[in-house]
Amino acid sequence: MSNKKIFTVIGATVAASLCCITPVLAVLAGSSTLASSFSWLAPYHNYLVAFTVLVLLYAWVDKLKPSKELDCACDEKGSFFSSKTFLAIVTLFSVVMLSFPQWGNKVFDAAPSAESCSTGTCESEASPTKKVKTTQDKPFKNTLETLEGDAPTNEQALIVWEYMHTEKTHPTPYKQVACSGTGLEKLDMAIAKKRKVIEEMPPPVLKKLLDEEEEVILLDVREPSHKNGQVIDAFESHSMTYGKVLFNALKVMQDEDAVIVVYSKLGLISLFAAATLKDLGYKNVYHLKGGLKAWELAGYPTIEEE
Repeated sequence: MSNKKIFTVIGATVAASLCCITPVLAVLAGSSTLASSFSWLAPYHNYLVAFTVLVLLYAWVDKLKPSKELDCACDEKGSFFSSKTFLAIVTLFSVVMLSFPQWGNKVFDAAPSAESCSTGTCESEASPTKKVKTTQDKPFKNTLETLEGDAPTNEQALIVWEYMHTEKTHPTPYKQVACSGTGLEKLDMAIAKKRKVIEEMPPPVLKKLLDEEEEVILLDVREPSHKNGQVIDAFESHSMTYGKVLFNALKVMQDEDAVIVVYSKLGLISLFAAATLKDLGYKNVYHLKGGLKAWELAGYPTIEEE
């Protein structure tokens, strides 16, 4: 019975740590897909941590309680995996793994922050000590500065801007997709750079815009292999892969002042597609934060793709 409790602790510890430590493992393995392999565990991170601590405490209580007189002292004498030494090793392992979010991002660039893991997002960002060099004279404005400063003059764009500003000051709680980092340092640096010029629209904002029937164009840039047969319903929506955006966007969406929200499966490809639209001259481009995955996790509806 002691063995079961100890191995339960190990399993729960690993499960609780996977979403936060996988981006680092992805760097070591050189895999860009490994980082999101266990993303589904992220929303349950806090529950798994609590479960691990409870089972670990129970294992120690069971191990330290006085043995009954009828118990044979030699029953577990030869079993290392049932010993206090092994339980102590497992405890140390659990402490290191569960505390990883507290110190991991200070050691590894690809590791998510403690705040990110505690909220179930597990987003990894480039190290703040490493600056992204740009060819522009002035640094990029971040999303907050854009929201608080340069309001657009276009009427519809101004409506969306106000929705975004309201969401920034009074955020709507929703479940976010986990681990949007790839685990590849250079790619994550490129992602961090794009996020400074492309505003991320949280799913609640898009939901409100669609509910109010505001004039918003949705652009689905998912690859065929990433599609699940579902799309976000909107009055005007288009579908084209990221590779076709450069050549087809201007033919399909001729109004460069239109508000366009780009989305993909997890919100990474859409970030680069939105940047391409910006380069083509579109003025009011957003990308859906967390992609369709975050939209679905938030409980928002989809329809079957035609």
